[in-house]
Amino acid sequence: MSIMDIAIHDGSPGLANRIKNYAGIYRTFRQALTVNEADAYIFDDLRLATQQELDTFPTFDHWRFPIIPGENRKTGEYKYIDLLYENTPKYFIDVYREAFSHLHVNSDIVDYCVGFTSDWDKVVGLHIRSWYCDRVKYHSNELFESVIDTFDKDRKIFLCGDNSDVLKHFEDKYGDRIITHPQNKYNHPHMAESGHNKSVQDTVDAFIDLYLLSMCDTIVGTYASTFAEVAWWLGGNNPKVIIPEPYNLEESFRNRIFEKL
Repeated sequence: MSIMDIAIHDGSPGLANRIKNYAGIYRTFRQALTVNEADAYIFDDLRLATQQELDTFPTFDHWRFPIIPGENRKTGEYKYIDLLYENTPKYFIDVYREAFSHLHVNSDIVDYCVGFTSDWDKVVGLHIRSWYCDRVKYHSNELFESVIDTFDKDRKIFLCGDNSDVLKHFEDKYGDRIITHPQNKYNHPHMAESGHNKSVQDTVDAFIDLYLLSMCDTIVGTYASTFAEVAWWLGGNNPKVIIPEPYNLEESFRNRIFEKL
């Protein structure tokens, strides 16, 4: 392969951000490589880069979708398109849907998730990120409750997020309407046989949450989080998406997220 056939993702610690990186690579290059062991398990098309490949091929390490193919933050200023969901121009939906088509999820994970959702009927997916950083000030349980309470009371809710206290609050409030995926429930023999460690298991658990979210009829997500965004892409852009805007959102933060659109 020539140098333009392959690019390597070597940054972004967040799972959803990394997946966006791989899609960005596949828009321009024929093959994406990774340095993340869990991602190489999750996606059949990915494999771990060798040291020689790391020394040879270009890296692509930003979560935003560039408008111009091949641009990334290492090249300086560039324009990107993100977090628009149904408002994404059709041209870019087609472009990045094609890029996502190269990311084939491990068939064991797909089969597991299909079985997990076998009795689902118009389930609402709820992903709540409370951030644990300066953005925590934008988190509000009441914000998400105001959306959930607009649905019929017999609608089931698939719940996932990054804060166990927040998740427990919603489990207590909505009772048997809530569906969750227990951590470490997916423990496929193929993963164990490959000698994967706990950090890989944790990432696979997070991906299963993301993939189950993509299988929901409607996704209620967190403002500026790429987790729900990637679920929407993995779901073929089919789920309806609701992203409630924080009550106390500062204009400067909104501009920082969408400044290049």
